[in-house]
Amino acid sequence: MTTTALPGFADAVHDAQGSFRKLLEAMAHPGRIVTVPGPRAVPQGLDPATASLLLTLCDGETPVWLDAAAEAVAGWLAFHTGAPVASATGVAAFAVALAPLQMPALDGFDWGTDEVPEASTTLIVQVKALADDAGWTLRGPGIATQARLSVAGLSQNWCTDRRAMQAAFPRGVDVVFTCGHRVAALPRTTIMES
Repeated sequence: MTTTALPGFADAVHDAQGSFRKLLEAMAHPGRIVTVPGPRAVPQGLDPATASLLLTLCDGETPVWLDAAAEAVAGWLAFHTGAPVASATGVAAFAVALAPLQMPALDGFDWGTDEVPEASTTLIVQVKALADDAGWTLRGPGIATQARLSVAGLSQNWCTDRRAMQAAFPRGVDVVFTCGHRVAALPRTTIMES
């Protein structure tokens, strides 16, 4: 079976709506880990949560940048969503990093502008592990006092870049971490501390 022949959601509308609701929950409550429904089958190397978000968010008008580890999913993504592959990080509506240690610096993605910050890239990063009992301390909208989030598989440079990006608010990128069927979000509004 070729990658493009792999099925997507069993019920495209219902499953995409369920996945979108879970993503909204994660974005509204940074650091909260939620479980998303996955498609029936996914290309090799793609976690079900990553595939679910791509099927939910992408369409023919949303260029998607894929890191070298994700290039094999380009045919599957085009078949199911019609999303064009972006040749550069700075022009992508969405960016997918399956090898986060080799991910470009955050300042290479589109941060939007002060007038149109929502025109920025949303970064989907597939990681080795997610936990909400250790790691970074998160503060900001959607968090009563503080939340915790631990993400395995990121470089120290990524953490430094993310903290530096906070000063550019409202510009910046929203980040969604995936692991298996689980998702956690780190919107640009969230302050990330050690």
